[in-house]
Amino acid sequence: MNALSRDAFVPDHREAMARDLLGGIPKPSRITHHALLPALDTGAPVSLADCSWPEGLHIPAHRHADEDEVVVVISGLLELRVGGQVLRLGPGRTAFVRRGTEHEARALSATRHVAILTRRSLEAAAG
Repeated sequence: MNALSRDAFVPDHREAMARDLLGGIPKPSRITHHALLPALDTGAPVSLADCSWPEGLHIPAHRHADEDEVVVVISGLLELRVGGQVLRLGPGRTAFVRRGTEHEARALSATRHVAILTRRSLEAAAG
């Protein structure tokens, strides 16, 4: 069964993704991630996750040392601060965050977006 036809929303993937994206998983987590195209299945250095956030969720400023990130908003309104720039992203809008760039995000409404990271980080096993 390939990654597109199976539900990859298993605890190991969810917790590894949150650890990678947030530097730790909030308890209890209000973030939902579904690994749509995990690097563990493709062997490629890229991961794709479907993310749902409740209104008001805030991800504090952080950096990804080893991966670039692309955010594609499917629904809702997401505020993304990248470096010194503030972006308000609605459905169909996309943002790119280069590795090493400080960024933070806030769901201005219930938000669904796709996160693409250029490394096997989203579903790597805990060390």
